[in-house]
Amino acid sequence: MKVAIIGAGVGGLTLTLSMLDAGIKDIDIYESAPEISELGVGINILPHAMRELEELGLLQNLMKVGVETSQLLYYTTQGQLIWEEARGKNKGYNWPQISIHRGHLIKVLYEKVLEKLGPQRIHTNHHLNNIKKNNDGSVTALFNDSSTTADCLIACDGIHSTVRKIFYPHEGSPKWNGITMWRGVSLMKPFLKNNSMVVAGSTNHRMVLYPISKEVNTEGKILINWIAKHKTTNAQLMPTEDWVHEVNPEELPLSFQDFEFLNISKLIKNSTAIYKYPMIDRDPLDNWDFGNITLLGDAAHPMYPSGSNGASQAIIDARFLSQQLALKPDIKKAIKTYDAERRTTTEAIVLANRKTGPEKCIDIVEQRAPDGFINIDDVISKKELKEISSSYKRTAGFDPQTLNNRKSLSIEKTIS
Repeated sequence: MKVAIIGAGVGGLTLTLSMLDAGIKDIDIYESAPEISELGVGINILPHAMRELEELGLLQNLMKVGVETSQLLYYTTQGQLIWEEARGKNKGYNWPQISIHRGHLIKVLYEKVLEKLGPQRIHTNHHLNNIKKNNDGSVTALFNDSSTTADCLIACDGIHSTVRKIFYPHEGSPKWNGITMWRGVSLMKPFLKNNSMVVAGSTNHRMVLYPISKEVNTEGKILINWIAKHKTTNAQLMPTEDWVHEVNPEELPLSFQDFEFLNISKLIKNSTAIYKYPMIDRDPLDNWDFGNITLLGDAAHPMYPSGSNGASQAIIDARFLSQQLALKPDIKKAIKTYDAERRTTTEAIVLANRKTGPEKCIDIVEQRAPDGFINIDDVISKKELKEISSSYKRTAGFDPQTLNNRKSLSIEKTIS
């Protein structure tokens, strides 16, 4: 089986390693950028995705450069605690949750791909223009000044996927919910512990911050990843859809001073760079099955970043698709099974994230007690808070008991 992978982000690199692990060796990766980029800011990898990365032999290297998240806390805009819960192994998972700089994650994945596949199979500066299905069942990918033919083509080319556009030419631009995100990384003392994730505010005006480095300097400072999200008028032009679009600190709305209990002024001031991006997704598709062609990750199911599931779902896509390609008698049957299983699952997550996912609790408290509270139990019960959290875990596939007892996606363990 000769495979062409379009895109060398988290999904494309994980897919490559997963296929190699499944015994599929004839793989080429085509990336439009001139080099495999280690740019970006922080992301979270949840236990269901960390399970897959551990089975690929990456856990030790990821733990060296990431932070094992131990707790998640939700606060009101005024700084009152709404809900806290343990995360990762503290929650009873067999695998950790980690917060990590995207560049460090890409580096770990890329170095392993270089080791196992070799640099000659990674082709940068290859921007896909079109694809063509051939009479012999193969598919040809047409780039700017070259082409390649493979038995199977998998699009891991992001929210602006060329392959997705070929099959859905009238879909149009991504959908913007009017929320703009400013993201940065700052050297600061942590708000709580060195491994706590904090969400504060409401859907239309909130802060998210978490550490992404273990190293502590002499002043007790570590790298803190932060995201400021603010609902603007729907009439405003959508910000540039480029997640490395850099802006000045003065551009952030003054209303973020509401979060001074998080030391927001210093957080913004100390940021090495601030990136601006609209909160966008796309409507779920009714099909990813194009015979010997399919979509993966953000090309298949771009979602709002509520619940930290974007990269994690791409990783699980990669593992499941590789398993099916190794086990099914032909490519078309493998892709059909992948489409039926993963499209249904990720559609539910996309829709849940549109309803703010697990962050629903901060909106409920904002609506019921806009001026704050004396006792959170008078506003929302612990039972209701727990169900919001548990419901999202079930939807996204990382309920602790279910995940711990699920069969492995590793080919070696599947057939043993």
